[in-house]
Amino acid sequence: MEDQLIDVHPDRVLDLILQSLEELLNYELAVILKLNDSSHLTVERAAGPLVNDKLKSYKIDLLKRQDLAQILKRNEPHLFDEDLEHEDTYVNIVDLPDSHSCLVAPLYVKDYLLGMLTLDNRACGVFSPAIVNFVGTISKLIAVIIAQKDSSIALITRNKDLIEERNFLLRPEESVFSDIYGNSPEWQRVLECIRTVAASDLPVLIQGETGTGKEVVARKIHDLSSRSGKPFITLNCSALNAGLAESELFGHEKGAFTSAVIRRKGRFELADGGTLFLDEIADLPAEIQPKILRTLQEGTYERVGGEKTLHCDVRVIAASNKDLKEQVEKELFREDLYYRLGVFPLFLPPLRDRGEDVIVIAEQLLNNLRESEAYRHHYFSSDAIESLLSYSWPGNVRELQNVIRRSALMAADGIIRKEHLSPGGGKLPGPGRKDANAKKTQKPDMPFVTMDEAVKQHIEMALKLSDGKIYGSGGAAELLGMKPTTLQSRMKKLGMM
Repeated sequence: MEDQLIDVHPDRVLDLILQSLEELLNYELAVILKLNDSSHLTVERAAGPLVNDKLKSYKIDLLKRQDLAQILKRNEPHLFDEDLEHEDTYVNIVDLPDSHSCLVAPLYVKDYLLGMLTLDNRACGVFSPAIVNFVGTISKLIAVIIAQKDSSIALITRNKDLIEERNFLLRPEESVFSDIYGNSPEWQRVLECIRTVAASDLPVLIQGETGTGKEVVARKIHDLSSRSGKPFITLNCSALNAGLAESELFGHEKGAFTSAVIRRKGRFELADGGTLFLDEIADLPAEIQPKILRTLQEGTYERVGGEKTLHCDVRVIAASNKDLKEQVEKELFREDLYYRLGVFPLFLPPLRDRGEDVIVIAEQLLNNLRESEAYRHHYFSSDAIESLLSYSWPGNVRELQNVIRRSALMAADGIIRKEHLSPGGGKLPGPGRKDANAKKTQKPDMPFVTMDEAVKQHIEMALKLSDGKIYGSGGAAELLGMKPTTLQSRMKKLGMM
């Protein structure tokens, strides 16, 4: 065969290899699949008596075939156990009995996954361990030929970033966002905003539905900022009692009230030098809002029962699942505090608007469970993937996390099927994604702006509140916590002077 391989087109070489394998291994179907865009395997060459027209245009989505994705990750031939239930590689495409011989071999050049070789025979027990090892060796030759067909291995090296992105589920990248999963355009815009605002010290207002990851995003902004070595303190404003809110935020002196048996630091003091995350800010008691505003403007406060004015250097990130501007219009939230907090507004899209991110997140959640021996070989079936994609996820990522944990526990054989996703079996409850998309997601009535536009709007609001005054007490510079000359310089840069 070596003489035949000289100066022959790569496709012809692949055909010759499959022809020789048929003589040696007695397969009835051999298929070489190539990994193309975004985790899709497409048929490159096929041989054997079971080849049909449907097969030639067949495509495998690894996002929906996690069993195959896990096999490819291990980079070694895999012989399916004929006695165990598994989803066939060519289900509804090739006529194969439930029990048959099936062998899969990943195609790698160095560390780069190029595709997959499959061998099938309707009879059982056809592929011995020796044949499995032999196919592992042949797969390396096939991978090199595929690489040559793509011009050269150098081309693969230049496309390394694309390959790594394509194989995201197989080999998650280590990066600053390695713990915030999602590839959709909507989520990539969120990540870009995180990068932008983390480099500044501006207040951030995060809005989005419950379970969209507001605290995770707030912590990421802190971790990427110059304050990352300082505390990240959280407070859920919906849990604040109106009578104790001031003490919780600013602390109290010993004896300030009946139960104040010791001096206690408040959240602003604990967060000094770092970041204070105020979750569900819309529920902040009205009585405390003016004092929060003063601390944000002046960086000062007093403990309850204390007379000494204390100073703090804190970046505030607020979050709400309510439209805060609407709360202002209803006079449930102070307008001046709203504009002080909302210098950089950031909207988190619901999971139903993030396309196939739901599969990326679901796989990563399952991958976290695989650290336990009990879930080491768990994967999603195709019908489970379809159910995950069709559901609207009103509880967003938090609901998805609960569903994955429960379904993994219920899948005794390691295959998570659609009936495992619902507590009562069958389909996931609630409206489908199609219905959810028919009614456009209502986002807060707030423009999605660049950092410069957000800063310009905030300066304009400060000028409005100070009646155009920049210098002196009550001037825009004082409201913004900056020197008047610095403010004027910034205004010139933004074309406001």
